Amino acid sequence: MNNIITKTTRIIAAITLLVLAVGAFNLPVSAQDHQAHQAGPSKDFAIGKKGEVHFNVQVKAGDAALKPGMYQVQHVVEGNDHVIIFKEMSMPAGYKMGATPVGKEVARIKCKVEPVANKASNTKITLRTNAAGEKEIAEVQVAGEAFKHLL
Repeated sequence: MNNIITKTTRIIAAITLLVLAVGAFNLPVSAQDHQAHQAGPSKDFAIGKKGEVHFNVQVKAGDAALKPGMYQVQHVVEGNDHVIIFKEMSMPAGYKMGATPVGKEVARIKCKVEPVANKASNTKITLRTNAAGEKEIAEVQVAGEAFKHLL
C-alpha cells in the first residue's frame, strides 16, 4: 500500500514539475507579445507596435536625454509623419517584463521608415556617438515590425 502511495506521489510531483517547466518556457513569449495590434492605413504596415528597452547609460533620443532605465518604445503614425515615442517604465521589486507600469512620455521623435527582410522578434536599438561624444539613438526596430526607424 505504501508503495502505491509513493508511486502516486512521484507521478503527481513529476506532472507538477512538467506543468511548471512548460509555463516557465512560455513566459518570455508572453512577455514579448504585448503588442497593440491595430490595422494601419495599408495592409503591409501596422501602427502602434510597442516594445521595451533598458538603457544602462544615458542616451540621447532626439533632443531628449534618456537616463539609464527601462522605457517603452512605440511607433505611431501622425498624419504623414512616422514617430517613435519613448515612455518611462518603473522597475519595482519583483518586476516582470510585460507587467511593468508605463509612466510619462519622455521623447517623441520623427523618423524615416525603411523595410527590412524579417520582422524583429525583439525590439532593437542601434546607437551611435554624436559630435559631442554622447551616445544617441540612430535606429529603432520594434518587435513585430518588418521596418526599421531611422532617427
